Amino acid sequence: MNRHDRRKERRDDPYDSADFKRWSSDMRKRLIPKMRDSANVLMIAPDMSTEFDVQFALQIGATILLEKPLILLVHQGRTVPPKLLAIADRIIETNLDDLTMDSDDIQKQLTQAFNDFGEQ
Repeated sequence: MNRHDRRKERRDDPYDSADFKRWSSDMRKRLIPKMRDSANVLMIAPDMSTEFDVQFALQIGATILLEKPLILLVHQGRTVPPKLLAIADRIIETNLDDLTMDSDDIQKQLTQAFNDFGEQ
């Protein structure tokens, strides 16, 4: 492989793009420290039948690597992949269309989950 081919190969690598470098830098500076400093991770599970959510995947991976309890809010009746079910420490099923985080039911379930997992 000559020098020109190596430059072209690097240029075609999506991880070498300026957009990816900006995004990954932002995730390292903004998201990961917040996750590291939190006692647990609360996420809304996306609809897995739609476009793949790369940021959700990054957050799930970071949650596992940082060994944080994972609390998932899941739309009632939505299918959650078995491996995601296996790593979730708590699943809260609710109607995400009408969700208000200050509702008594959600607050009670979240408070219980946070108390169950405590400081990490």
